[in-house]
Amino acid sequence: TISPTWFSIADTDGNISSLASQAYVTYAHQQGLEVWGLVDNFKEGVSTYETLSKTSSRQRLVNQLIAAAIQYGLDGINVDFEKISEECGEHYIQFIRELSVKCRQNGLVLSVDNYVPQAYNQQYHRKEQGVFADYVVIMGYDEHYGGSPEAGSVASYDYVKNGVEQTVKEVPSEKVISGIPFFTRVWKETPKTDAELAKAKGTDNEDYTMNVESTAYGMAEAQTVVEQAGVTAEWDDKTKQNYATWEADGSTYEVWLEDAESLAPKLQLIKDYNLAGSAAWRLGQETSDIWDVILKYVN
Repeated sequence: TISPTWFSIADTDGNISSLASQAYVTYAHQQGLEVWGLVDNFKEGVSTYETLSKTSSRQRLVNQLIAAAIQYGLDGINVDFEKISEECGEHYIQFIRELSVKCRQNGLVLSVDNYVPQAYNQQYHRKEQGVFADYVVIMGYDEHYGGSPEAGSVASYDYVKNGVEQTVKEVPSEKVISGIPFFTRVWKETPKTDAELAKAKGTDNEDYTMNVESTAYGMAEAQTVVEQAGVTAEWDDKTKQNYATWEADGSTYEVWLEDAESLAPKLQLIKDYNLAGSAAWRLGQETSDIWDVILKYVN
């Protein structure tokens, strides 16, 4: 299945913007792929709360998504709504319920993307998603993210496993899809100056003594960065990833690589927990050998 990022909430009335392509769907179907059009809430300045808290705008959003799915011959819809506030949670799950009914009536698969369960994202109502959606997808990455105050793995094994374990407590395992990354981050850490340390006093960043920057790379690009640094990555059994570090220009660089070796134990979780399967973000960032690894675990 392929899920192109085609639809966005365009305004608080529930209208959508669309990048959908008939030629794309036709070609994907010819290749034996199902197409689940993805809808997100990433447009700047459009309040998800205002959109979903009104029955009329929820209905317009649902109807426009269904109309687009029918028009382009899609097989399903994937909902990727992020940064849902606590006050928006009840309206969000109502949207999922209403969308699920229309999807069922029109023979469309409904899948919903979720963060790894944490105390601060309970408003996504995963248990209720498990009742109404066909699939609940865990985005098992961004353990350490762009803007993170410390360097670390994007998706260590324990982080992904914990996401699966917490999700299957609320959602039937045969509906759970474990999402894994095809990307990683190369981290650059530079010691803070005395002035910067003084400025951080009394803030959330008080305990961090390093200025941290990171750049996201696909698998092959990240390998190239390591090779160009003249170092060799070594297996880190704690994260179950190949790890490399080096010094340059007064800074420390670190990377936890995603590759065939790191994905295998994450994919094994599908079998260990009888999950529906795996998802990956995003297509084009993987190396070709990854598909052989995936086939071994999903078939």
